This record gives sequence, C-alpha cells and structure tokens, in this order.
Amino acid sequence: MSFKIAYEYDENSVFLRDSVVFPTVLYITDDGKEFNDIITANEHQKSLFPLQAVEVEYENDSENLKEGTDSEIKKEIIFMDAVDVPEIKTKEIFILPENCTWEAVPNPSNNAKWDAKKKKWVNGEEPEMIPPTPSQTELLEQDNADLLMQQAELDFKLEQAMQDNADILMLIAEVM
Repeated sequence: MSFKIAYEYDENSVFLRDSVVFPTVLYITDDGKEFNDIITANEHQKSLFPLQAVEVEYENDSENLKEGTDSEIKKEIIFMDAVDVPEIKTKEIFILPENCTWEAVPNPSNNAKWDAKKKKWVNGEEPEMIPPTPSQTELLEQDNADLLMQQAELDFKLEQAMQDNADILMLIAEVM
C-alpha cells in the first residue's frame, strides 16, 4: 500500500513532526460513480449490467425417457451474469491533515518554519558544530597503540632479516 509523509507545523509555523498518511480508496463503476466501499460498488456495477436470458439446448438421454425413444432434445432458458462486465476502477486520494504540508522539511531542521507565501520551509539559524576533542587519556591510548604498531613492524622486519641471513648461510654451506 502506498503512503505519503505529511509535515506538521504549529500555530507559529514551526515544524513539529512528520506523520505517515495512508490514502482513502475510492471505487469507480463503469458509469463514473464513486463509492467508498467495494460491496456497494459491486452491487451498483451489477445493476448496470443485468442478467441475460440465454436459451440452452441439450440432449436428454436419461433412463426416464418414454420407451422406444433414444433421446430427446430439451430447450431451457437460463439467466446468466453479463459476460463483458468491466472491472471496477480504484483511485487513491491522499487527504492532507490540518496544519500540514507535503513539502519536506530541510534536514537538519533547526527551528524550520513554514512560509505560506513562498510555499516552502525556511530554516532557522544553523547550529554551531564544534567537533568533540579527545581526552588526555584517549590521546595517550592512541600514542601507545601507535608505538605498539611500530614495534610490531620492527619485529617483523627483524624476523625477515634473520630468515634472509639463514638462507644465505644455507646457500654458502651448499656451495662449499
């Protein structure tokens, strides 16, 4: 099901909240009349296309026939629903609540106000954004982590150098 977002403002045109708005469904019959519920629309649609009389001819070969007759042809008239009844159309209507607009509020909204003349939201003052500064403990933890990382790199390079030296000694031993 579809929905829209309505943005509500107070008597001073300051943004309050947003709300989900679901549509009202209207059912439209073939003659253009609109109904709020499907049952009434179906009844009206059936009245537009009444039952049709159809003559049915069939062969009766049951055991209840007179002696000496193999079968008899019977004709009956039956009433059927119209064959080519069009589908009922649906239409969704979104009703905007009071003190609301479909226009989205600017993000981030800082005391956003609805300007009815311009038909748009006007932002208030921009908040001053000051990034948080790390504490002395956090700075020391970061320095410690950096030093441990450097030590790990040096240990790795030392292991590589020792492995290279061992490989060179093995080659010299093979040559001799």
